[in-house]
Amino acid sequence: MATAYSPPEGFEPPQITLENMRDGSYEREEAAFLERLADRAKMNGTSPLLGEVVRWSRADGYAQYMVWNTKPLQLIHLNLIDGYSIEPALIRGLRVADIRDMVESAARLRALFSRKRDES
Repeated sequence: MATAYSPPEGFEPPQITLENMRDGSYEREEAAFLERLADRAKMNGTSPLLGEVVRWSRADGYAQYMVWNTKPLQLIHLNLIDGYSIEPALIRGLRVADIRDMVESAARLRALFSRKRDES
């Protein structure tokens, strides 16, 4: 059974504005936020899943969560862009095996598309 939380104090997500979307700085701020949060998550144990981001398609975007702990399974809601979230019942039903499958699937897709770009 998983639980979802907001990021800990001191880890506020970047705020999206027209200005930072236009000049591309929002993407850099988001990447820095995720890297810093992932570094902190990795302090919670030795699982390779710590700090990984999992996401579910919602509306015109994604509900995104970072793996904070695996014993017990704890996720941090990533309130980025639209801040979509998933249903509490879905969160409660998640297992570490489900998260591992999602992370591995995303990695295989990234590898597939990077090979396709390299072949072009």
